Amino acid sequence: MSSMGASDSGSNPSMLHGHAAYVAAAAKETVGSYTSTDMQNAGSADKQAAVDEMRAAKQASDAQGEEIGKNQTLGKVEQSLGSATGCEGMEEEGAKRQA
Repeated sequence: MSSMGASDSGSNPSMLHGHAAYVAAAAKETVGSYTSTDMQNAGSADKQAAVDEMRAAKQASDAQGEEIGKNQTLGKVEQSLGSATGCEGMEEEGAKRQA
């Protein structure tokens, strides 16, 4: 279904890769809405795979008891990107980094 998820290749899920994949998939889905239903559907599927990867990465970090690093600048960027792409998880994580 998707070629973007790191977990598809057997590697550990990554929050950073998941975010990057989500942004790329959202762009693909948007372009597909103007050009091709197949491309739009592929973007939607890739977006879901990216969300799944981010959830898996979050669960893995929660299980290890890792705390989100506080970084005001990174938090603002992450929150802004999340808002622009419609990724609620990115918005929430960005807000936590700023706290």
